[in-house]
Amino acid sequence: MKKRQVRTQNIIQLLLLLVVVVLINLISHFVNHRFDLTQEKRYTLAPTTKNFLKDLDDVIYVKIYLEGNNLPAGFRSLQKATAELMDEFRVYSGTNLEFEFINPSESPDPTTRDEIYQQLAGDGMMYFNVTVDLDNGSTANIPVFPSAMISYRTHGQQFDRPVNFFQGSSSNKINDETINRAIESLEYEFISAMRVISREMVPRVAMITGHDELTELESNSLFIALSSFYRVEYINIENQLNALDEFNAIIVADPKSSFSEQDKFIIDQFIMRGGKVLWMVDAVKVDMNVLADTNEVMSSSNGISLGDMLFDYGVKVNSTLIQDIQCAALPVNSASEGQAPQWQPVPFFYFPLISPNQENPITRNLNMIKMEFVSPLDTVGEDPEIKKTVLLSSSNHTRIRRQPVRVSFDDVNERPDLSRFPMRHLPVAVLLEGRFNSFYQNRLAEQWTENEFYEVLDSSQTPTKMIVIGDGDVGRNYVSYQTGQPRPQMLGYDRFYKYLYSNKDFLLNCMNYLLDDVGVMGVRSREVQLRLMQYEEITEKKLKWRLINLIVPVVLVLIFGIIYSIIRKKKYAKKIIN
Repeated sequence: MKKRQVRTQNIIQLLLLLVVVVLINLISHFVNHRFDLTQEKRYTLAPTTKNFLKDLDDVIYVKIYLEGNNLPAGFRSLQKATAELMDEFRVYSGTNLEFEFINPSESPDPTTRDEIYQQLAGDGMMYFNVTVDLDNGSTANIPVFPSAMISYRTHGQQFDRPVNFFQGSSSNKINDETINRAIESLEYEFISAMRVISREMVPRVAMITGHDELTELESNSLFIALSSFYRVEYINIENQLNALDEFNAIIVADPKSSFSEQDKFIIDQFIMRGGKVLWMVDAVKVDMNVLADTNEVMSSSNGISLGDMLFDYGVKVNSTLIQDIQCAALPVNSASEGQAPQWQPVPFFYFPLISPNQENPITRNLNMIKMEFVSPLDTVGEDPEIKKTVLLSSSNHTRIRRQPVRVSFDDVNERPDLSRFPMRHLPVAVLLEGRFNSFYQNRLAEQWTENEFYEVLDSSQTPTKMIVIGDGDVGRNYVSYQTGQPRPQMLGYDRFYKYLYSNKDFLLNCMNYLLDDVGVMGVRSREVQLRLMQYEEITEKKLKWRLINLIVPVVLVLIFGIIYSIIRKKKYAKKIIN
């Protein structure tokens, strides 16, 4: 073949290649497809997320404050994952999403930096004090904000909402596990916040009062958490038939006095009209104040008159108490009489620590949940219209105490013998979904139906949901009076050992699930596997892997070089012969 022909052929091939590249770019501009080759599909958004982003009516602005030089490795991984998620969001939202990364420590003026830190913390952004390496070789301790602020403007008003990447973290310790959990939750946290500030109609939630439920101080933390998503109000039914008409869900939190039949009827008809209910009820009560004063107390039945109603819906709250090997500790004075107190933690079996079910979106990615004097639940009935799901259950080593129970601090001296805790996985929280039959079907009092404008329903008009928890204290936050003024603490916070359990996140997820009409809770099912290095392999077989890393690449290059030389030699040998 002549040189001119070879040159012409090469030019034609080059032009064809350029044409193909241009065509591919033109097609990719109109046809979008992304390939996710990871095993757990970590870069694939949930269908509900895609639909939400596509349906945005206006621009959402996201300011991410996880930016800066020399961030620790864990925060850099979180920063990279956040940037990748924002890029993925923009693919489906188009021009309706704008984001930027901001370094809150960028200013060289210490006073300005402190003002920025205080403003961000005042806006509800979580921060961590970390040690970073500076460019000059020294180190400095600065606050790092793994947080973002989402802004949305509608009807002439701007709405802002902070997003904390470590929302469910129980401590200030950052490790591979907490970083991985934060990465898993990024999509859920961002989409939940975007959905809240951009929706037109905000669901209304009623916290029922009038039956000695949790006080406003005792439910303050839960009230504030729910208020970030919904319009929450305290409502006393007071036998008013239409008391719950304007609400989408209600919460019955630790009642201690009996419900009247008419109040029960009103709640029943609320459920029949599609209302959702979160029940947190005790079948057995133990007064911790009496226990602290006298060292022992007898339990009593909690006569709230709701057991028959819940039984009819499909759940029985047993009049027993659970003792669990996996439990919280209480500080007990071990000093002899007359000596200075010496407080040491001892396990208190009546305060079980519940490990959340990682397969359910409600309990996915949560830490331990602390309960106090909890009663086990039984699912009853065979109604095919009702789907029953156990959300929380006790550990592998559990036992029950039947009413009446003598509760004493002397119990802490009992050694945790596993053989004395033979039961396992006793349900303590159950989700019910489907169409319910009215508890008052065919047995209504005439005076309740005299209102000709009130339609009495015998069954649910539409499928609905309810969650029953066998512990009223699961929603109670501690109230401190050390300063003379009541100061509600965060729900789930252990004041003795400075630990934060996931009670608030669990109850918030429960309500999100009950009121979730677009399936955002499904985002929580994402799992990103943390593939850590096997340190045993690294330390014990260090020389082996070093040799592999040094020799194998060189050998492969030599092999490919030899093969290429042989192929080239044969190719040009044929041309010379021709």
